[in-house]
Amino acid sequence: MNLSALLPPLRAKGQPVNTPGLLMNSLLAASRHDEFMRLVGWKGMAVCSRANLAWTMRLRSRPGIYGLGAEAGGQDQDMRTAVLGLYYFPAADEALLERMSLAAHLATAQPDYLDRVRAFSAAPDWAAPFRLGAARILFHRDESAMALQLRAFDRKACIAMDGVATDSGDWLVAPGEPEEDIPAQDIAMDLFLVLCAAMSNSLGERPARYGREEAPSAIPGYTRDGRRVHSGGHCADITHSLAWGDDAAACELLLPLRREDTRTPDQTGDMPHAIASALLWKIHDLPSLRTEEECAFAFDTRPRLIVLSGFLGSGKTTFLNQLLEYHASRDELVAIIQNEVGQTGVDGKLLEGDDSIVEMDEGCVCCTLAGNLSRGIEQLTARFSPKVIVLESTGLANPFNILREINTLRPLVRLDSITTLVDAVNAPLLLDTSDIATDQIKAADIILLNKCDLVSEQERVRLAGRIRALNARALVAETEYGAINPATLYDSDPFDRNLPEPPPGQCGHAHHTHAMEGFTSRRFAFGVPLDRDVLVQTMERLLPCGVFRLKGIVAIAGLEHAQVVQYVAGRHEFSSLGKPFDDQSFLVAIGKDMDLSPLEALQEACA
Repeated sequence: MNLSALLPPLRAKGQPVNTPGLLMNSLLAASRHDEFMRLVGWKGMAVCSRANLAWTMRLRSRPGIYGLGAEAGGQDQDMRTAVLGLYYFPAADEALLERMSLAAHLATAQPDYLDRVRAFSAAPDWAAPFRLGAARILFHRDESAMALQLRAFDRKACIAMDGVATDSGDWLVAPGEPEEDIPAQDIAMDLFLVLCAAMSNSLGERPARYGREEAPSAIPGYTRDGRRVHSGGHCADITHSLAWGDDAAACELLLPLRREDTRTPDQTGDMPHAIASALLWKIHDLPSLRTEEECAFAFDTRPRLIVLSGFLGSGKTTFLNQLLEYHASRDELVAIIQNEVGQTGVDGKLLEGDDSIVEMDEGCVCCTLAGNLSRGIEQLTARFSPKVIVLESTGLANPFNILREINTLRPLVRLDSITTLVDAVNAPLLLDTSDIATDQIKAADIILLNKCDLVSEQERVRLAGRIRALNARALVAETEYGAINPATLYDSDPFDRNLPEPPPGQCGHAHHTHAMEGFTSRRFAFGVPLDRDVLVQTMERLLPCGVFRLKGIVAIAGLEHAQVVQYVAGRHEFSSLGKPFDDQSFLVAIGKDMDLSPLEALQEACA
């Protein structure tokens, strides 16, 4: 048994050991392998900041948060032990909550619920309704074996003998009905199996022994005056034990179970299915799992592809900068393929990490440049080995047309999501007039309803309902300035995502493109700095001229740095580029049936 991953490297054998730390160290060691995290659905762990030693954890299998908190520990002549309370804090909208206690309901409804979860060990009375059972760690005196145990009821239940009523007399819980009744053993087992898999992986071997104990237990009840009584029902108190290391020492740790009552790895047929089929028996040898079909996804090294969609001016570049900052904080490289309709890319000059940006100009990736996408991905992958590639499509691209190209890219990337940003101000008109804007919403599996601060509550609610009618399966988040923690969008398991399907009856046919809708673009160059007031006056004249979007980088008289110009349907904004810009000033106009005489006059005046 290789304990090097669990114990300090210079520790002498026999010295005191932080027994709960053995379990956490095994998780940290196993989590160094992306393949392990994918296989077991591990999403991370955080140390509780206050009070007793405790951790919170996330798994792919459940939407809530698990907790482990140190409760007791000891040492005798045979072993060192530690007991950790095992908790599950459900998501506020999780169906399981309907079967939990009224105290749990009340706790989850509070605005500081998640903050209290992160420090649950500081308030044991508050956390008590969420406790499922206990995990126990046993470490043999000669350090030749260790064991993990899970003890939990098959049902965590409590009966309201006299019922629970509101002040008006309505029953919250009818007399004799359970106030709480949840499958505690099943919920706790999800985490226990991950802990055991981490132990197998970090120790480099599978368990030597498994044992199970079961005892009947009475389901408690309580009366209106608070007395606890026997409800008349029964449940099972079940303990699962797994031990690693020397077989004789492992059997000692599993006492009072007799050797003949335990099972070895070749006796999985006599174990509960959840234990027998678990990865803990083979995850100690990760490379050997590569050839197993059901495990192949975990060894997929292709970068994730995020298709960033949204009509002109919806805020894609602002959101993309936040996405870059998020991944940079995790030391993960994001590469970008950026597409512009016009001849000059603007947004690539506004992003950090310019070396990892490939720009595709003078065409739309959903139309004329579709064949170049694979070359752009190959170029970025060869140079940077990115973890994520973002395809920022032009605001006039139809994602359904991009999907056909992505289907040919499966050897190079795996699609994480199609994320569409929606401009709350202009979306109602666009959805009335543009099939592209509609398809951008229909194709998305993540939708950011952006610029919500610029519309009324009634307008926002009406638009959100319209989006839901177009796409009921997508995650919809409402934002201002595209501000949202990307972890809430992309830290779900990418292997669970499926490609969106085109609308029925249109499969295999080209979807509407901006060329069909009459959108065109034109570039204007300026050889001298522009007067800011004159430029503003020019943009104010564009509203009835068919110019939907104007963007560019221009030198402004009297200002040290060039200015980024953004114009969308009558609204304009200036911001400093913040770095030297040696190229010629330019503006790119995009629209339909455009009257460009105001911009032509400005260009002529500057000439």
